[in-house]
Amino acid sequence: MRNWIWMLLGAALGQVAQMADLQASWAYPITVVGGAESSFKSDLTVAPTLIPQKYDVVIVGSGLAGLSAAVYLTDHGKHVLILEKEDHLGGLASSGSTRSGIRYDRGAAYWTDAYLEETKILERIGLGDFMKKLPISEPADSLLIPDPATGKNRLHMGIWETDEECVKLQAPYKGTALEGKYDCGLSSLSADFALFQYELVKANDAGLIGDQPIEEQKLDLDAYNAAEWIRAMPARIALRKEPEAQKIYQRFLSDSRINKTDPMSGVIGLMNLYCRSALGTTSEFVSALAFANFYISEITTRYATQTGTNGATVNMEKILTARPKLAKAMTSSLVTKMKNTSNGATITYQQGDQLFEVHSNFAIYAGAVKFAPKLIEGLSEASPEQAKIMNEMEYSHYSVHNVFLKGHPYRTTYDTWTLPSDATLEDFTDIILGRWMDPKINGYAGMRGFKKDPSDDEGIMTIYHPLPESYVGTGYTDQVATQVAQHAVDRMLELFTPIMKDGNTFDIESVETSRWPFSVHIAKPGHFTHEARLLRQGFGQIFFANNNLGTPAFEEALFRGHCAADNILIRSLKGFERESWSRCPIDR
Repeated sequence: MRNWIWMLLGAALGQVAQMADLQASWAYPITVVGGAESSFKSDLTVAPTLIPQKYDVVIVGSGLAGLSAAVYLTDHGKHVLILEKEDHLGGLASSGSTRSGIRYDRGAAYWTDAYLEETKILERIGLGDFMKKLPISEPADSLLIPDPATGKNRLHMGIWETDEECVKLQAPYKGTALEGKYDCGLSSLSADFALFQYELVKANDAGLIGDQPIEEQKLDLDAYNAAEWIRAMPARIALRKEPEAQKIYQRFLSDSRINKTDPMSGVIGLMNLYCRSALGTTSEFVSALAFANFYISEITTRYATQTGTNGATVNMEKILTARPKLAKAMTSSLVTKMKNTSNGATITYQQGDQLFEVHSNFAIYAGAVKFAPKLIEGLSEASPEQAKIMNEMEYSHYSVHNVFLKGHPYRTTYDTWTLPSDATLEDFTDIILGRWMDPKINGYAGMRGFKKDPSDDEGIMTIYHPLPESYVGTGYTDQVATQVAQHAVDRMLELFTPIMKDGNTFDIESVETSRWPFSVHIAKPGHFTHEARLLRQGFGQIFFANNNLGTPAFEEALFRGHCAADNILIRSLKGFERESWSRCPIDR
């Protein structure tokens, strides 16, 4: 299984291990936040203390799915207890703050154009104006790749922009040291990128790329991996009669920059970055349907709050905090067992060196589904196929490194995808400017994208770093997390310093690395056809709500949380009817 990857990763891990000797001499202080692999399990054997209050619903996990479920359940008067193993709520939508009180995101950075159900959920949690107030200003997506002529890394800003849009993007740099140091737009890249964009849009127009629940939409693309689908695109466009398609195809055939042996390899190189970052592994092992669902929105406007997706967490926390009689959240509470009973469910959880037991009418498991068969008593025996799928799900660990700088030396583009000629699977995938969406950065509200010189010197660059699968099972300890962060920051300096504006340097003050074990599950080909419907099915009084059920995405998490709430409400609230806009499956 993936032998060539394991060989490569074994060598890479050896290099990382050697970095331990550099710890004492490394130039910047580093802090590790977030639990290791061991944070998912407990060895306590003491008898649990019974919590006298019985809840309507206990929710395990306080990520976007768990919080979304809690909001909709308390909307209907249900008494809810949220149990979270970390010391804060929010999961991958968490945020932090600097010593100056500036907020930044520690996890997922943005979301994409919303379909009807997601729009309704966003409206409910106070983000209904996102299209007006929270669009990420261009250039949003850029690419750092070697220049074929010189071999030196060159920045392609706004890679999906038209020539007309690039004129506007380039205007601020006329007459500056940056003029001529970067390219802009789709036409600056080889023709395989234009071909890919055209075919992606055509697939969407044909209804091949569905929204949540994806498993209930067309499943044609689920039969292929993403790389297979992309490599077949030239053959598809060759058969099209539209003048635009033929023009793109002829340019593709004549473009000397394209590798004739593997014509779509340029696109696949970039898509491997996206697949690793969002889907846990490279394009050869990811369902083309999962990939297409993710990437169709990447070529349009995306959205972020000042703290990435954390704005959704903050808003839902505010809603629940305003309902103290209905909602209670307990952090640093590791769930160790869930069990169906004759009249509900029993949940055992650990706080410090004590165990507690709480009863409820229903429960929602909103954690990584890989651990569900180990936590939920009787699941493996009563639902062996479902448990087998959960046990065999593959995951990747993820690190997000926030690099705190003196000043703002690099402020050219929001998200820079990074693919040097010597890239390995050990490298990070992209860097986001941590304060691109901060309205305070220029001294007044409404400014996005460093359009003026900042009025402070609190710079943040956020490195997104999916880790190879070989890291799973190693413990993901503080030492490993620190070494990973060191490697990423050193690599950032190596790659980005040469493209800096003349005279600018990275004056690094400190680094914080957020550790996210088992954060990205891998939706392999067939995931939606054969597995998703089984994964979502409840077990007794216990229901599932996590983006693990579909794609690892912001949209998926909000949808599954709302859907779990609907599944409980339809069973427990007389006269309850689902919202007219909901496509939530009611399973049994």
